[in-house]
Amino acid sequence: MNYEEIIQGCKLGDRKCQNSLVQTVAPRLLAVCKRYCPESNAAEDALQETFINVFRYIHTFDGRGSFEGWLRRVAVTSCLAVKKKYNKIDFTCLPEEDFDLHHEVPDVYSHFGIEDILKLLENLPQSLRIVFNMYVIEGFNHQEISEMLNITESTSRANLTKARARLVNMLEERSTESAKSQSLRAAFYPKLSWTN
Repeated sequence: MNYEEIIQGCKLGDRKCQNSLVQTVAPRLLAVCKRYCPESNAAEDALQETFINVFRYIHTFDGRGSFEGWLRRVAVTSCLAVKKKYNKIDFTCLPEEDFDLHHEVPDVYSHFGIEDILKLLENLPQSLRIVFNMYVIEGFNHQEISEMLNITESTSRANLTKARARLVNMLEERSTESAKSQSLRAAFYPKLSWTN
């Protein structure tokens, strides 16, 4: 079955098509849910809410835009609802830190894989992580983010800027630690000859 057949079947309430959709997209949607709800139980609850909402609102998908994009939007909305149910997302002003919010992004990004950067995202405060995910990874604009999170567009922009700055600082720290570690290894373990 292709997406079109699955979508049409889901719109008609066909259980076989619904099951096919779940089997096809659940792993990808779970990854989205884990970015917003890192706690395992919350991510699974969010995924379940996502599919409830997908089947409830699939009739609103009109074919404009990608179906996967629509699914991700439903997943993000479901994740935010679950987050609000478990704990309030606090967008109060975070204290300014010792970094320039407008500095250039260094080349350290090129030394880290996507998994490394996603792991670093987990270290961000919840409000920064959510806005960063929504803007950078999901592609929402600040107006959409402000409407979904019930914050102002300027709060969205400020949180994104702070998230980027903190990530750059974390990446620079990791890069510095890695360089120090390599220097120490070179000093204590000179190159050995592995030939007989």
